[in-house]
Amino acid sequence: MRIAFQIWRAGPGDAARVLAADVFDAPATAEATARFLGTAGLADPRNILLVADLDGRAVGFVSGTVMDHPDKPRGLFVQELGVNEAAQRRGIARALLAALRAEGRALGCSATWVLTEADNAAARATYAATGATETTGVVLYEWTEAAAR
Repeated sequence: MRIAFQIWRAGPGDAARVLAADVFDAPATAEATARFLGTAGLADPRNILLVADLDGRAVGFVSGTVMDHPDKPRGLFVQELGVNEAAQRRGIARALLAALRAEGRALGCSATWVLTEADNAAARATYAATGATETTGVVLYEWTEAAAR
């Protein structure tokens, strides 16, 4: 039995709904939400936040950013995907990824990519189930900019 859920794209006018959504790793903040979504009249078209509602309550999300570079085709980076534990295994994560990829294609993205931890079996299974191919031999480097001040 399929559970009916709806996916919607958050825009600057949806900040209150995003702030109320209990789907992120930590509570969303007004400042970070405004930076990501943009403000009224100044939406940032590069950032995409899709939210899945089930019975009128947010149960999942996916966020992505369109990336441009002078010598590469436009791509879509999946920043994060999450579905509340009680709503998992209902196809919501796969539907969110499909909707995000469709948004990316509509914006001219020719590829979509994501990073995840090697031991995150659930994420890796989800990405594989949606047709993604795993890349090996890539090493991630990270800088903590707060420490560089």
